[in-house]
Amino acid sequence: MQAIDRSSSLYAEVQQSIYQVRIINRKTGHKRTIGSGFVIERPNLLVTNYHVVSAYTNDPENYSIEYLATNGATGNLELIDVDVLHDLAVLVADKNLGKPLKTDALPEKGATLYAFGNPLGLGFSVVTGTNNGLLTESEDKNILFSGNLNSGMSGGPALNEQGAVVGVNVATAGNAVSFLVASEYLNAVLAQLRLNDFKPRANLHESIVQQLKFSTTDMLQRLRTNSWKLVSVGGFKVPSRLDKTISCWDGSENNEDHGLVNVISVNCSNEREIYLDEKLSVGNMQYQYTWYDSDKMIPPRFYHMYEAQNSDETDNNATKENVTDFKCATNFVAITKQNFKMTICRRDYVRYKGLSDILVTGAMVSQKQKGFLFELFITGADFKESMRLVRQFFENFQWQI
Repeated sequence: MQAIDRSSSLYAEVQQSIYQVRIINRKTGHKRTIGSGFVIERPNLLVTNYHVVSAYTNDPENYSIEYLATNGATGNLELIDVDVLHDLAVLVADKNLGKPLKTDALPEKGATLYAFGNPLGLGFSVVTGTNNGLLTESEDKNILFSGNLNSGMSGGPALNEQGAVVGVNVATAGNAVSFLVASEYLNAVLAQLRLNDFKPRANLHESIVQQLKFSTTDMLQRLRTNSWKLVSVGGFKVPSRLDKTISCWDGSENNEDHGLVNVISVNCSNEREIYLDEKLSVGNMQYQYTWYDSDKMIPPRFYHMYEAQNSDETDNNATKENVTDFKCATNFVAITKQNFKMTICRRDYVRYKGLSDILVTGAMVSQKQKGFLFELFITGADFKESMRLVRQFFENFQWQI
């Protein structure tokens, strides 16, 4: 009963400081996306998620940003800074919007949290849930929140019992599992703004590019310096989980070609996507090993089956306005005394110079009734740093038959 009473009193305390944030199409005057935001640091500052305002960031000529208060008042907002890695954006109004909320450290696991926002544009609401701690084995280190955040609540505050902001609503995974951006990242953005007297960042797009470059380069360099554990996949020992932020899963199949072929597969991914717009996200890395062998299938049939499995096609929903076409180069190379057909493909980002998607595929071609496929896909990374990681991958392969 205490949690219900506190949510009711918090609702009354903070509702004047929480707003709906709307992206408006200048041509039609209608909203394209909606989210939530709250007053922070100064009476005229709002914070929300970057993904809420991304349409404006990518096309400010055709979109504007507005707020809608709980009393129906509206007004214009200006974007002054973003942390694209943690999905945060800071906005300024030309008038005072309310009492700034304070931030605080995350309470102990199991503590009750109260997430506020405007779900589905239906009005100001509160969702009560539980703090399940930081996701330390992920790149973004979000807070796991056992409450069901709905669309439109993105960018709203998650408060502790004292009414201080401990997180910013960011996403939901369904089944009452949601995520919050930890307040420490919001504090970092505000600290940077203080140094510049809260003036808008001069070149916001350039800042976003630099944030992305730093993040992906830091990830790749960290992976290369980690101690890698090797696991057996058929006739090879190969690097498995390169970092605590990467998860690996068994993907083996038992009845390939009616039991004529033994298939062993391992899939690994960091499961991270840095949102840039509705059709574009970066920061993901995934790799897969698949082993095939058969003593029941004649070599020509085995080769036909094996060749059909070797594909260098993939996508991350990027469009031609975002990336160039893939350019690929294929060579035959020796890896741990086995011959491989290797293909390296690269496509570059049009608006985010210096970032590329890299696809590397390898197929062992030196055995008549054994096959091994390797695929690595990295999105939004520095090409040279990515290739250093690829070389290190292959240097760790071990043939064990």
